[in-house]
Amino acid sequence: MTSARPVPGPPPLRWWGHAWRVLVVWVTGLLILLVTFASSPAGSQELGSYPAHVDALLVADLVVGHLAVALVLWRRRFPVTVAVLTSAALVVSSLAVPASLLAALSLASRRRWRPLLAVGAVNIGAGMFYELVVARQLGMETVSDIPSPWYAGLVALLSVLLFALVSLIGWNIGGRRQLVESWRTQAETAHREQAARVAQARTAERARIAREMHDVMGHRLSLVAMHAGALAHRPDLTEAERVQSAEIVRDGAHQALQELREVLGVLRGEDDADAATGTAAPQPTLTDLPSLAAEVTTGGHPVDLTASPGLWDRSVTLSDRVGRHAYRVVQEALTNARKHAPGAAVEVDLSGDESTGLSLEVRNVVPRPAAQDPGAPGRGLTGMQERVTLVGGTFEAGGGPGVFVVRVWLPWETR
Repeated sequence: MTSARPVPGPPPLRWWGHAWRVLVVWVTGLLILLVTFASSPAGSQELGSYPAHVDALLVADLVVGHLAVALVLWRRRFPVTVAVLTSAALVVSSLAVPASLLAALSLASRRRWRPLLAVGAVNIGAGMFYELVVARQLGMETVSDIPSPWYAGLVALLSVLLFALVSLIGWNIGGRRQLVESWRTQAETAHREQAARVAQARTAERARIAREMHDVMGHRLSLVAMHAGALAHRPDLTEAERVQSAEIVRDGAHQALQELREVLGVLRGEDDADAATGTAAPQPTLTDLPSLAAEVTTGGHPVDLTASPGLWDRSVTLSDRVGRHAYRVVQEALTNARKHAPGAAVEVDLSGDESTGLSLEVRNVVPRPAAQDPGAPGRGLTGMQERVTLVGGTFEAGGGPGVFVVRVWLPWETR
């Protein structure tokens, strides 16, 4: 039966690979010819005293046999044609036996049984014709001693066995090539899948870095914008207050540039110190929220951070992933509050444990309708919702009369 997958062609051979195979075929064919001729009565006669028909058969055997040997050089390019021609050469040539077997083996390695059966019929038929007709013309003693029906059956059986053996060897060679090719294909497929997974992971990491950049840069730049606006529109500020605001603007801009440089370095794959050592900058967690609230309060935007009793002690078991997302959500909520309600107090409530999960709520008063910046449409709420969804939490944001509330629940994942 035919194989499910196409059998790859034989590997290319260099000139010496062809040379030694043809040499073996030629030498083996000459030995078969000498044995055949020596077993006939003509072989015991002196040179030049052969009967005319024996002389003609010998010349035909030599010429046709050498043509068959030459034909095997093209067995890889024209496997069926060469196999048929070399098998047909057995009609008059015993020297062509090795060439026909090599061609049949090459054809069998293609694992196509229909042309192989056709070549087998030609090979067996031509071999029987030689043994039953040509060999009798040579007067071989072994042929004369055996009755024709029995001898024909014996010749047919031996021819079938020999051709079947060669075909099985070639079929197994083709199967081995097919197996090696399947391994190569699997390896290439695994390599492509691995490259796709790496690319997917790289894309996911870039998306994570983009979210981090949005949150961090939004927080820093909102502080800078608020204090820069105070410098521009508050002429009643004292000199000390102006200096303090200018210092905050300078520090915020410097930190924003530094964080932007780090993010761009990761995106570009630069060989910085962290990349060389295989380490990354530490990420904020839930325990860093008091520092964030103090920083925003110092910047002129009061933040009242309230946590349920024992939350900070329990937070040591909270995974860094959930803690980082909770920190970024609160940071983005404070940035939005500073943008839409500058100067208004913000209340942040935290509660939860391992059984109920982590809940946080950020409330701020909206003294007037939030003015949207037409040049920079807000993406803060979308980013917060994406973060919460990544860890399997719930997100809710909405406003009532004069107040805006962000409610988030996150699962309490332990370290």
